[in-house]
Amino acid sequence: MSRRLRIISGNAGSLPLKVPAGNIRPTTDAMRETLFASLASAIQGARFADLYAGSGAVGIEALSRGAKLVVFVDSDPHCTKVIRTNLANTNLSEGGVVVRGRLPTVWTELARAYGPFGIVFVDPPYDSVDLPQLAEQLIVSQEGVTQEGIVVIQHDRGESVLHGIEPDKVKRFGQSRLDFYYLGASE
Repeated sequence: MSRRLRIISGNAGSLPLKVPAGNIRPTTDAMRETLFASLASAIQGARFADLYAGSGAVGIEALSRGAKLVVFVDSDPHCTKVIRTNLANTNLSEGGVVVRGRLPTVWTELARAYGPFGIVFVDPPYDSVDLPQLAEQLIVSQEGVTQEGIVVIQHDRGESVLHGIEPDKVKRFGQSRLDFYYLGASE
């Protein structure tokens, strides 16, 4: 069964995207629509990080909708190749930087080189042992994220991201959920 993926809106709206072979779980159109509806006012001109990028669909959607820069990070060389192809096919290569590296190990270096980021989207493999450390870096330490930044983490509904810190907003989709952390939000 082939998986079809497309850009939903913006300059590259409706253009198809390739999906890497293997155990990749692309963010669905419905999840991306909800994500970008929630980020609408923050996307224009933003520095955006797409972590565990897979096909790059989320970051390419951000570029299509007006993000200034998107840094795509994935450890799989097949994924980074597909992201580069998808950027070229959507004519959005100029705004994208593709990095092959393991998270959270490369985050500090990337944050220094390309940050701070206004929006960080994190979609690790479910049950990732690295997610709590990366979430701590992004949300608690705010490493590489602007003071008013937004961190969105896609994960399994039953998975705990940060003990003692609840997201500001949660959107559920079957077994998945999107947790939104608004770093500049007053308590």
